[in-house]
Amino acid sequence: MFTRRLATFLLGIWLGCCLLIDLQALQKDRAVAHVVDNPSDQARTRITAATPQIAGQLLRHMAGEQIRSSRSDWELVQGVIAVTMIVLMIFTDQRKPVALALCVLMGALAFIQHFMITPEWNYVGRELDFLDERASFTVASRNWTLTQLYGGTEILKLLLGGVLASYFFAMESTVKRKKSRHRSQDEGLEVPLKSA
Repeated sequence: MFTRRLATFLLGIWLGCCLLIDLQALQKDRAVAHVVDNPSDQARTRITAATPQIAGQLLRHMAGEQIRSSRSDWELVQGVIAVTMIVLMIFTDQRKPVALALCVLMGALAFIQHFMITPEWNYVGRELDFLDERASFTVASRNWTLTQLYGGTEILKLLLGGVLASYFFAMESTVKRKKSRHRSQDEGLEVPLKSA
């Protein structure tokens, strides 16, 4: 019972942090545009000295590097969470192969992202950060393809996580129903004492 609850808690952390990292990546361009368009007084002199185009390029690269680093670190943490959940589900009182398979699939997707998609995506992203917009069509199309591939695996992972969460909640309600049924049967078996 405790191991299943702990696995459910870890799943909630996993899904919540995935959504936060994805949201951070989506906010990158808006954050850079805000700094370039509305700089603070200290930053304005440096941005105008470097021209807004160069400053924007540097800020975009810096924001991209921060997101790339966060995403890469988070993928490793997902692997640790997946392994921990698998171990917990193996030692739970009710081993369910469906829950175990869903967790293994989610962990596999995180490892595919980390070792197959993210390294190439980081390389292309760094290349794209400093290219002129007219000269970057091929690199931009590669970046778009990798973005779609990563996004597809991320959506699939979140969907599997949602199914796994639903499965955990269904298992919890089934266990509670069985316990209440056994309790009511035990109470029904009590024989009243005969009065002398």
